[in-house]
Amino acid sequence: MINTTWLNTFKTLVEIGHFTQTAEKLFMTQPGVSQHIKKLETSLKAELITREGKTFELTEQGRLVYDYACDLAKREVSLFEKLKYDDPESGSLSFSASGAISTALYPKLLHLQTQYPSLRVNIEAAPNRRVIESVANGSIDSGIVTAVPQHPDLSAEHLGELELCLIGSKSSVSKFSPREALEQLGVIDHPDAQYYLQKLIDQSGLAELEGAEWQDFRKVSYINQHSQILQPVAMGIGVTVLPKVAIEYSEYKDKVDVWQTAELVSEPLYFVQKKRKRLAARYSFLLDVIKETEFS
Repeated sequence: MINTTWLNTFKTLVEIGHFTQTAEKLFMTQPGVSQHIKKLETSLKAELITREGKTFELTEQGRLVYDYACDLAKREVSLFEKLKYDDPESGSLSFSASGAISTALYPKLLHLQTQYPSLRVNIEAAPNRRVIESVANGSIDSGIVTAVPQHPDLSAEHLGELELCLIGSKSSVSKFSPREALEQLGVIDHPDAQYYLQKLIDQSGLAELEGAEWQDFRKVSYINQHSQILQPVAMGIGVTVLPKVAIEYSEYKDKVDVWQTAELVSEPLYFVQKKRKRLAARYSFLLDVIKETEFS
């Protein structure tokens, strides 16, 4: 690896053309300048200059090294300029959240990308645990979770509440009570179904669901593809529990409905990122989109 101090001394010497003046500019002694040149030649195993009295000439190898030093200096200046400038309209927005939240945000972020073509939107749908892992290990810059992460390297900003609801086909909602629908139609199972249903049972305030448990109801189908969960529900095959926002952005939204509950069933939403990592300016777009989205 080339010593950059020796290289800078050599570059300055070539540009000034005089050992004494080079020493003065670099606040060195003349022997110190000569020593840097000799050390650079030794490390490169090449003669860079030929001396003629008080003057010198570049060798062919010296010209190559000087060109390299100039290129390196230009790249350094360019790097510092880029580091000073944080372009809010270009770069990657990397983000992870549950399927329902990702589905709600993705169209808005794509619209943002059409306005600013230099932005790149990268979204990963994932459960809380994986969102936290991804942000903590740096593979994703930010995410939304439904509990404050118990991780020393992460910070969490409360965004609001994610409303959960029991969903059935329109005819099912008009025909059955929540308990009747669960017992007669059964449950469309998905990765979060058990957690969501139990939360609805515990928080809905519906007397008919009091004391009920996940195990009490038949599971008539299982799917882990978020965009397809409401398809069997719309067909009247079963019912399920999902965030209410999942309905708004589903192709089946006109074929399903929700049962009203005595109490709002929800869970908190938190924006997570690394504590000591300042997000780039472009992330202001992402935060604006998130805060403008109704999750309840």
